[in-house]
Amino acid sequence: MKAPRTIPPPSRRPADRRAFTLLEVLIAVGITTLLVGFILVIVNNVSGFWSRTSGRVSAEAQGRFVLDQLTLDLQSALFRDDGNVWLAATILGNTANTGLWSSTATTGSAIKPANNAGSLQTAATGNLSDARFGVAGVWLRFFTTRRGNTSVLGTASAPVAVAYQIVRRATSGNEARSSDRRYLLHRTEVRPTTLSSTQPGTIESGFSIVASAYAPSSNTVRQVNDPAEIRYPTINSVIAENVVDFGVRMYVRDSTRPDGLRLVYPANNTSTATYQARAPSRAVGAGDVFPDVIDVMVRVLTDEGASQLAGYEAAPQRFFARADRSAQQFWWDLALANSRVFTRRIIVNTTSP
Repeated sequence: MKAPRTIPPPSRRPADRRAFTLLEVLIAVGITTLLVGFILVIVNNVSGFWSRTSGRVSAEAQGRFVLDQLTLDLQSALFRDDGNVWLAATILGNTANTGLWSSTATTGSAIKPANNAGSLQTAATGNLSDARFGVAGVWLRFFTTRRGNTSVLGTASAPVAVAYQIVRRATSGNEARSSDRRYLLHRTEVRPTTLSSTQPGTIESGFSIVASAYAPSSNTVRQVNDPAEIRYPTINSVIAENVVDFGVRMYVRDSTRPDGLRLVYPANNTSTATYQARAPSRAVGAGDVFPDVIDVMVRVLTDEGASQLAGYEAAPQRFFARADRSAQQFWWDLALANSRVFTRRIIVNTTSP
């Protein structure tokens, strides 16, 4: 009997034992690296575009909100021909008005510059979008009508004092411990009636916006509805952040002018004097007439611009090393390149309380 025939296993062909060559591995790695590089570039571009867009959207939202609030206030402005000052505006050539401006503690720090070319103001002529209103912008204050519940005097639609002012300060209530400094636009409001013996309203403080009650010579701890907040705003009155400039141009109607308007403030390109509106706007020859039309401007940094400016202000020596321009001009170049300007013409519909 024959033994069963054993069939040997099939032999492997040379092709089955073949692996990647070094050249093939290098080509695969190169292609993968190239694809990853393309993806990273696309992601980086999308991320940068998103950051720039969101920063512009944030600046635009704040700018429009400020202009809308100013429109509501100015269109309800109050005026009485009684010799009192019902509206005042001051272009602040320094940061001393409030005593609240904060500089960064870092050695060599810098804040918004004073007295470099063009930083005082270029407000009386040219495009309002290109104007610069002093170092701390315009301190605008006036009386307006508060929209509220007429059955309660504290919230009644009665004369209230409001003020707009920029202050560079900490963004939190604990300013001593916070290292984050921003340019904050405040809108302060003083309601009609008193809340306590130490917190009188506009009725007790009177209807002259330049009275000492609204602008005392010294600052103390302020509370809600304190008339002194008109000059010394609290952190609770902030309506927008990263606002590096705020200004106005005021006009009265004049039929002898081609456009029907005559500029009354600012009168020139170098003065920081306070404008005090006493006389009615029909007194065309007067220098302190109540305006019929006000152009307002607000310059808001984008989120990226705010970060860059904060970094420069904290350590300017790391950013600035150029001989063709001053450090002050570099501050403005940085701010102008990373901010948006919003303007609006507002018709002042004055009423008599």
